[in-house]
Amino acid sequence: MDNHDHKKKKGYDAFVDELHKRWKESEDTSIKELVETTQAYMEAASDLTKDELALIAEYVKRDLVELEDSGDEFRDSLFYRRIKATIWGWLADITDKSQLEWHELATELTHHGEYQAGEVVGPGRYDCTLCAHSHEVTHPEVLTTCLECNHRNFIRRPLAV
Repeated sequence: MDNHDHKKKKGYDAFVDELHKRWKESEDTSIKELVETTQAYMEAASDLTKDELALIAEYVKRDLVELEDSGDEFRDSLFYRRIKATIWGWLADITDKSQLEWHELATELTHHGEYQAGEVVGPGRYDCTLCAHSHEVTHPEVLTTCLECNHRNFIRRPLAV
């Protein structure tokens, strides 16, 4: 992992930690507002650029929507039990907060389930769109090119499997 990828992953982890802290301290703040205030705080307090933080905020929103869309089957899965004690367990738990909020957040994203090497991704299985090789992610990491064919594009499998 090069320095830029390491910086993105570290920024993603710090963003999620700060989001978690703000969520625990808030009562009636929407998830969208929490993401926005976390992003503003991180712009002032971190060494990441405004563009880097905007990208990280999009990664976090995308992963939150994916966790919400996964439903109860995911929460009953072995994969969820493996990540339950991590920050991703917390993220999965907060997705039940408000279906209306999630719908609003989801409409802001135009990701369409496609991922590219170099993006920070959260838990899930990512299948190469060229050779279908699968890569399991259990914690935030920077997605690398396919280990089998070096292709850059992936589709995330539903978290329920």
